[in-house]
Amino acid sequence: MLNIIKKIHQRSIDITLPQRFVFHHVPKCGGTSVGRALRKRYLLSQGTVKPDESFWAYESINGNYKKDQMLIDVAAFREQLFLYLLYDDVRGIALHVPFSDIAYEKFSHKYKFITVLREPVSRFISHYFWSYMRLNDHARIEEELDQFLETPRARRMGASYVEYYSGQPTAPDLSEPHLIEKSISNLQNRFALVGNLDDLTNFRRQLKKQIGVRVRFGRENNSKPIQQEVTGTVMSTLRERLNEVCAPDIAVWRSVFGDNGRLG
Repeated sequence: MLNIIKKIHQRSIDITLPQRFVFHHVPKCGGTSVGRALRKRYLLSQGTVKPDESFWAYESINGNYKKDQMLIDVAAFREQLFLYLLYDDVRGIALHVPFSDIAYEKFSHKYKFITVLREPVSRFISHYFWSYMRLNDHARIEEELDQFLETPRARRMGASYVEYYSGQPTAPDLSEPHLIEKSISNLQNRFALVGNLDDLTNFRRQLKKQIGVRVRFGRENNSKPIQQEVTGTVMSTLRERLNEVCAPDIAVWRSVFGDNGRLG
């Protein structure tokens, strides 16, 4: 009887969710609403790798050492969790995990890879304010913005697209030209769909063509009015430095969307 139920369940999945997908979610690119909408449509077979929980699991296995280095090293552990979902044939996967060459080579014949990008400086500022003094956050930022911009972690955060799309998320210097080029190549040649946060209407239409389901995006993790006011002040005083720190991601953005990738 149990085997019959399993076969019926599997048959339902095969009929209703024929197209498997992986949604790579870069922080503060609107991916929370996109990922949640997709996973709701794939309720019969969906999965994720949660940032906080995966970090704490990694910490419990490897011990507590320098946090900035742990934030880099945890990528390999998350890749393993990601590969587990693929081998388990989970149909809809949405997760804060970088693109994996191994995953693509072994599963691109079954899965479509999709993602959404945001103008890099806006993404960086949003990411900073989301993490600044955030309680119980494994990636909490404690420095004021002008001080943070001079740290190695800020330079990595300004290269988040390189971290997520180069296939080499633990590389010591994400501003290396060959890593930027690899990120661009992967986005242009290995992703079925790369959306722009400023045009989710078109992204939703293209999703329907790629995976065959209609989705409706909610609004998640919105900036508060006071943060928006602070962001305007920040841009008037730190614009040049922000563009310098975000230069790797600006290069990726320009290649994918064809504008200068800068604010103002």
